Amino acid sequence: MFDAESVVTSYCRAWFDPEPEERRRLLFASFEPEGTYIDPTVHISGAEALLHHIDQVLKARPGFWLERTTLVDVHHDFLRFGWVQRGENGFRGTDSMDMCRVSKQGKLSMVVGFFGPFRAMPNL
Repeated sequence: MFDAESVVTSYCRAWFDPEPEERRRLLFASFEPEGTYIDPTVHISGAEALLHHIDQVLKARPGFWLERTTLVDVHHDFLRFGWVQRGENGFRGTDSMDMCRVSKQGKLSMVVGFFGPFRAMPNL
């Protein structure tokens, strides 16, 4: 049986664990080797490429971590969860969200990240 909370927890931890080998273990435990990662800044194919991207993000943002802000919502083979970027000295980024597709093996096969909260409809 697929445990969405565990998979998403491992995936999120892969974004900030200080040990490179542990980041690798966490990512490969939760993300398909041929998976796709997309956010407003990148479109990445494959877990190795995503691991390299994560390493670059951590080098560019020392003291950064990702904090989940919601439980995981699941239906069919999709899930979503909220998160926020955190940092030293109390830094808190904007609320963001990932929408994911889950493979038959119970790993993330596609992650689409949205930075920032939903935009409100203008008053008409």
